[in-house]
Amino acid sequence: SLKAKDGTVTLVEMKPKTGRYHQLRRHMAWIRDCPIIGDKEYDGGGDAMDLRGRGLFLCSNKVSLEHPYYNTEVGREEWENLPDNEKWADGRIKLSHEGDQEGGKGIVQVVASIDLPG
Repeated sequence: SLKAKDGTVTLVEMKPKTGRYHQLRRHMAWIRDCPIIGDKEYDGGGDAMDLRGRGLFLCSNKVSLEHPYYNTEVGREEWENLPDNEKWADGRIKLSHEGDQEGGKGIVQVVASIDLPG
């Protein structure tokens, strides 16, 4: 954060399971006292104001969403009958059991991700 005493910028990895409007921005600014760079609403003024107008320095490199069709009763039956070479879409579709009920079939998720530079 630009609030650091030495004036450095820090890359922070956050892995929210769920989210609400502005949740990450508020938590970083209020709880950690490290606002996200470019955040006009929660930057707290000071040195962080120098980067206002350049946009919010916040990005996501991975998003997982529940598949809108394959998690319906009809869609799940169709998905289970797909051959494996079509079912997983080169890793862009996965079956998650996180939060699944005991004995459940899992949740079909669509996954999009990019690698961050090194």
